[in-house]
Amino acid sequence: MKDKIKRFFIDKKELLVFIAVVVVVFATVITIATLALNDTPVVGDDPVVNPGDDDDDPTQKPEDPDDNNPVDLPKAKFAVPVKGEYEMVRIFFDLSLSDEELVSAIISTGSYMIESKGVSYAKSDNSVFDVCSIYDGKVTSVEEDELDGVCVTIRHADGVESIYSSLSDVSVKVNDTIKLGQTIGKASTSLTDVEAGVHVHLEVKVNDAYVNPTTVFGKELSEVQVGK
Repeated sequence: MKDKIKRFFIDKKELLVFIAVVVVVFATVITIATLALNDTPVVGDDPVVNPGDDDDDPTQKPEDPDDNNPVDLPKAKFAVPVKGEYEMVRIFFDLSLSDEELVSAIISTGSYMIESKGVSYAKSDNSVFDVCSIYDGKVTSVEEDELDGVCVTIRHADGVESIYSSLSDVSVKVNDTIKLGQTIGKASTSLTDVEAGVHVHLEVKVNDAYVNPTTVFGKELSEVQVGK
């Protein structure tokens, strides 16, 4: 009887050892599997490669291929001081003009004759219209004259100047910076050239010499020179 009891406890001990071994093995397998799953990248996620490399920094702005090939923007060009339809009612005086053309190049005040140092624009219906700057510049003078109305002078770069007379409702003042096409006032009448009706008289100087305004239209500032 004692042998049976002894044998029972021996068998029981071996069973417990076996169960303990199984538990340890099972726990080891679970641990290994868990570590393996944690090291496996999730499908669809982009792995981070060389995180210390600045070239792969997602916050860094990629180089624009066009940076090495800058596009030259079109340069501003002189333009007429009138928008829409208009008529040239006075032309620039030039001795090379024909007798017929000279009629439009000489201003008659009723008392005396004046050679036109610029050009005058008007609307066909003799209506009031906005007068615009022919180029970027700075206002250097705003004066009211009894005969010529309000006169505005704008100095551009490289010794180029534009003078607008026969104006009213002037919207600029001295030292204002003006952009090409910006309205500076409205066309009006003048006692100097009554025949022209409602008009603006434009004169252009290059290095203090009067030039025909029509010769600068459509040109860049660097192209505007006396005699060209």
